[in-house]
Amino acid sequence: MPAKQGNRMGSKPKNQLLKKKRSFSQYILLSVVTCSLYHYWFMDSLVKDVNEICKNDGQDTVGVGKMIGFSILTFGVYQYLWIAEIVDRIYDSADEYDVEIRQDSESFFIWMILFPFIGYFIAMHRFVSDMNQLAAEYEKRRHFVKCTSPITQRSLSSGRGTLIGLAGSLAGQAIELKPGQLLKIGRSAAEVSVIVNSEKISRVHCLVQYNGKQLGYTVTDLSRNGVFVDGKRILYSVPTYVPSESVLSLADGANKFQLT
Repeated sequence: MPAKQGNRMGSKPKNQLLKKKRSFSQYILLSVVTCSLYHYWFMDSLVKDVNEICKNDGQDTVGVGKMIGFSILTFGVYQYLWIAEIVDRIYDSADEYDVEIRQDSESFFIWMILFPFIGYFIAMHRFVSDMNQLAAEYEKRRHFVKCTSPITQRSLSSGRGTLIGLAGSLAGQAIELKPGQLLKIGRSAAEVSVIVNSEKISRVHCLVQYNGKQLGYTVTDLSRNGVFVDGKRILYSVPTYVPSESVLSLADGANKFQLT
């Protein structure tokens, strides 16, 4: 369906958590008990989360109310296009969130066509499972690291260090570090505490430890494409002393940080 710009129907407030785990068995049971009323509530809640998680694709899937209206006008055809759009948006977001999504709209409908009745339950189970993966990864990325605005007087006076994004996906953000605190930086949300989204970035790219105001930082490169301090590449897998005010570049330099 065509993308819509502007206010997005179904968008959630910025600080509201998405539902990370939907129960398929509960969905089936309550849909039967309520004569499908729960099905429509379930799908309306799900599509709101899809609009939030997949917002970078520029699309905006309408809610259940409009879906029902358009379906009446199209003699039921629109509801299938609506489901196809949701399934494909989840599938297309797999790379962005580094998760394994099992089906697109084509495989969803193949289940329903080849295995009437039981195929619907199989397809829906896979659909809900894929959505749960995506929602869990989205929430993990949104709340993994508490970022602050660039250097505050509080961090300077308390002896804390700060990792400031100069370029790349974390540009303009700052992360405070306590003395002795270790950060893992990389692409895999399951393995690191600071996520940097780039093809050149390894799953765990490097370790950054703040040692205190007088001792600066220790940086360890664990990557394929390297870590550079003030333009010079450091040795692989060797903890390297890095003084405060240095600039840390990852891989091709598209992602840079200043250590203060």
